[in-house]
Amino acid sequence: MFSKLSQSSQFWITLTLVVAVHLLIIFVALMDYQTMDHASSKENLAEPEVVKSESPCEGKDLTGNSREVVGDRVNLRAGPGTKFEKVTYVNPNDSDQELVARLESGMRVLEQCISGDWARVMVDRPARYKESHKGWVAREYLR
Repeated sequence: MFSKLSQSSQFWITLTLVVAVHLLIIFVALMDYQTMDHASSKENLAEPEVVKSESPCEGKDLTGNSREVVGDRVNLRAGPGTKFEKVTYVNPNDSDQELVARLESGMRVLEQCISGDWARVMVDRPARYKESHKGWVAREYLR
């Protein structure tokens, strides 16, 4: 059937088929690209890998000083740096809910040790946070 067509018609049919195949290849490539998980790769560029925890005070300078918190909503971390996870605790009023352990201005903490610009602390006052609020905090929020 194809051989009965004129050369001009054969050329246009061949060209149309070639263009259609190329468009199909481009379409499939775009669909594959769109279904790839780009959100996680962008997040990884924006934020460093989160580290779960570190042994408290092992190989660090021990202090034992009492300090006052001078910042509001200061996150406690599992290790000395923002690459470490935020410390969480179970909400005493709702055991199904985890809360981020934060320090507020005026709280008293016991500084256990330091590592660079970070201090390992545990809340001294208010007493209700003594067990749940232990972790690392940037020393700029302590005086």
